[in-house]
Amino acid sequence: MTLAHTLTQTFRAAFSALGRELTIWNISRARATFGAEAMLSVALAVALANALNLSDTWWAAISGFAVMQTSFAGSVQRAAHRMLGTVTGAALGVVLGPWIGDRPWLFVPVLGAIGGIAVYRANGSRASYAWILGGVTALMVTYEAHRLVTFRATTSFATLRIAEVAVGTLACLVVASAFHFGAKGYRLLHERLRPQTSVESASGETGAMPPDSAPAAPLQSARSTRLLLGVQSALSIAILASLTYALHLPGFAQAMVTAIAVSILPAGLALHETRQPAWEKMVQRVAGCLLAGVIAVVLLPLMHGQAVPCVIALSIGVWAGCHVQTGREGASYVGRQFTIAFIMVFVQDHRWSADPAPALMRLSGILMGIVVLTVVMLATDRLLAAPRPHDARQ
Repeated sequence: MTLAHTLTQTFRAAFSALGRELTIWNISRARATFGAEAMLSVALAVALANALNLSDTWWAAISGFAVMQTSFAGSVQRAAHRMLGTVTGAALGVVLGPWIGDRPWLFVPVLGAIGGIAVYRANGSRASYAWILGGVTALMVTYEAHRLVTFRATTSFATLRIAEVAVGTLACLVVASAFHFGAKGYRLLHERLRPQTSVESASGETGAMPPDSAPAAPLQSARSTRLLLGVQSALSIAILASLTYALHLPGFAQAMVTAIAVSILPAGLALHETRQPAWEKMVQRVAGCLLAGVIAVVLLPLMHGQAVPCVIALSIGVWAGCHVQTGREGASYVGRQFTIAFIMVFVQDHRWSADPAPALMRLSGILMGIVVLTVVMLATDRLLAAPRPHDARQ
């Protein structure tokens, strides 16, 4: 089966699953609640980021969405991992960046090593999300250091990144706490005022929520599989860093995040089982991002940079993406990537804007990351599949 046929089939399956999800449009209380929580978290993150005059509002908004989980405990754990990874990665970037930023012969392999180690550890750790955020933040800060040059400017950039993540994380926890403790208080009050006269369902919902997108405690993956994914990610990031360093290509941050995110696969896969899940993640990531990009770029000029219409459009997009993410038709990752890309495109660097240029630059970075990672995966797969000398003699 050729790669083109495999990708075509995977694209078809992804859009078919998305079509089924949108056709059914089954709104349960749990799904509606999760969508409302994520929507309010993103809106609050944007409001706080604008009030504090943070430079990258969209990063705070993504943090507000990414931390939110279907359970309060899951959101708290994810918030802790996101902050731990961000602070650790920023500190590493501040130390390394100014020292190696003007030495491409050292700068490029170090970036690759950071990404490879992060993927290797994330695929076999209970703190997977912390490793991902640590690697992503370290790469961003280290890369920016080669442009900012000085230690002081790099520290300022890293501090802003921590502040943006902290604002989004805080917004998520405030909203999650309000829903969690508010619902608990309402149930207690309701039980006191109305005696229970019938046996009620323990689940409370006929449409139960699927598990959170990131497992709370993944099992240890096979070492060889983790090593392969780490090497593929390291090579991809090194290539992306080389191209960006030499050609000043835009969107490196999104390309780098893509190279890491797609390389995080379900635990326990054998070496030969990594290709199909990786293709599926790539295809669903591209499908979600392209769909969000088209919708957001069309909407941006219609909003004219006005706050109220922009917030309404953003909220609808986030809620719709969360609805697909929590569905059971196989389009969950499409929904999550749609939401992240919609936030990334629709929320501008600072304040509201109708300019689609930054949005298109971020989308181009995602696609560039997919292309480079695909080439690296094909090359490494061929090396692994090549017959060894003693095999040829048999």
